Amino acid sequence: MMALQSIIQSLDNEFALTPVMAAEIECYVMLSDESSGSMDAFWVPVDEAFRHAGLPILRIEKERGLHQYEIITQVMPPERLAQTLIAIRSTIETYAARMNVAVSFAAKPFADQPSSGLHIHTHLADGEGLNVFHKTEEWTSDYLRHSLGGLLSTMHESMPIFFPDAADYTRLDDVDHVPKIFGWGVNNRYCALRIPMDPDLYNKRIEHRVACANAEPEAVICAILSGMLHGLREGIEPPEQAHGKFLAGADFKRALFHA
Repeated sequence: MMALQSIIQSLDNEFALTPVMAAEIECYVMLSDESSGSMDAFWVPVDEAFRHAGLPILRIEKERGLHQYEIITQVMPPERLAQTLIAIRSTIETYAARMNVAVSFAAKPFADQPSSGLHIHTHLADGEGLNVFHKTEEWTSDYLRHSLGGLLSTMHESMPIFFPDAADYTRLDDVDHVPKIFGWGVNNRYCALRIPMDPDLYNKRIEHRVACANAEPEAVICAILSGMLHGLREGIEPPEQAHGKFLAGADFKRALFHA
């Protein structure tokens, strides 16, 4: 993890900031049915394996797709998150093989079902451990603005990391819950970068919604933190926040592919 450690060290040396991260990763586990009994028969032992391995898992949820699930982690340092995401996938695949159940972390395994993403939540903490991402209705902290600006300015070059297979791009054709806007917005799930709702104005985070579930975790984390570091170094200002599902001139696919 030398590249990741180098980025973390640069954030500390140059800005006295430490990244704090969490993730949501989606997958398909093709159980015989979606009764509570069938789901418990698979997910209870998987959850026990997570706990036995000391993985910082917050919860496992049923997702929108038929046989689709989401695993949500607790907050942790970036290195630990990369290791945790790898262990999550490995554990699920191991138990699926034992139970003769098909499992897929592909971005779009079924044309008629929702796609699977890897959403990364990040904030930066100061030397006292306090979150430096602040936002009111009228004002957004420099750290948050410049991080957003850096992430957007480096997103095009990072797409091979976020979408490692050519087939992954079919995910962007989903109607809901995938990036439609090349921008950011408060509680807007159609934006590439979402600021989740939180009543605490001094405890904001960026939810990076772009990566596919089959992306390599450490590479994704490196790309995100590199983008934020670039934005902080250059003082890059983001565009105005987006509202709603569409924003003229900010179509996600056109912005990426210059169509």
